[in-house]
Amino acid sequence: MASLTLQPDLNATGSDQSLPVDDTEAEPTIDQVARALQTVIAERNGFQGDAENYDDIANADLMQVIERKRGLPVALGMLYIHAAQRCGIAVTGIDFPGHFLLRVQVNGKRKMIDPFHGAISLGPAELRELLKSFSGLDAELTPEHYRPSSDIDILLRLQNNIKVRALRAGELDLATRVVEHSLLIDGEHEGLWHQLGALYARLDQDHRALGAFEQFVKRCKDPLHRARIEAVIEELRDRLSLDAAHPDTKDDDGGGAQPHMSENEDRPAKTNDPIPLFPDQET
Repeated sequence: MASLTLQPDLNATGSDQSLPVDDTEAEPTIDQVARALQTVIAERNGFQGDAENYDDIANADLMQVIERKRGLPVALGMLYIHAAQRCGIAVTGIDFPGHFLLRVQVNGKRKMIDPFHGAISLGPAELRELLKSFSGLDAELTPEHYRPSSDIDILLRLQNNIKVRALRAGELDLATRVVEHSLLIDGEHEGLWHQLGALYARLDQDHRALGAFEQFVKRCKDPLHRARIEAVIEELRDRLSLDAAHPDTKDDDGGGAQPHMSENEDRPAKTNDPIPLFPDQET
């Protein structure tokens, strides 16, 4: 980090009245840097976590967070990271369970801070307590809990917060758009393709669901889960073939085209049973 230098302060007469600035070459300490971030962002500019309306979707909208000065940990953390990088300060997002944190590094020393609670510093005891509150009393800190987040990881975590709130509110169209936008960030994320296929299926957009699930299968490394989704793909293909053969028949609720068939003919049953949104969850 660059040291401070004297800057001349010219008065109305043009004479040089240099400000008494510290011109030593000493680097700031980790505590000084962490305190500076806290002072400028949390105290002077008032950026804090919104504990009263935590689930408000505005807390995950970066533009509204900047305007309201309230937000979720990951949204606030993005502001800290951007400001710190502009000042040459090394700050890394940490993918801590249930609560996004930041790690400040100065001259080989590190300190964890919480952007949601005014950039307070967290030591091992506080981190252990935070972990147990999210993962259970038996959870213990491991190196995995200090895993840094890439810029893409951070953006996807913010998008995921928006998606989760949309799903809780029953806004499937919004949740679908969020996943579509997330795939613009990371088009190789197999879990996002799975979620998109499930959302399309819930919206009765079978063609799109089929395409999304096919993209998932191309990327899925788990043979068991890949086989389950391949079965869903075959069902969707059969359904679409039947619909194409009988385009003039509609569901009673005005949905997609359905074939007219006798009681003795076999056809896949069309249901609205939800396909799990997350690959690692069973229903």
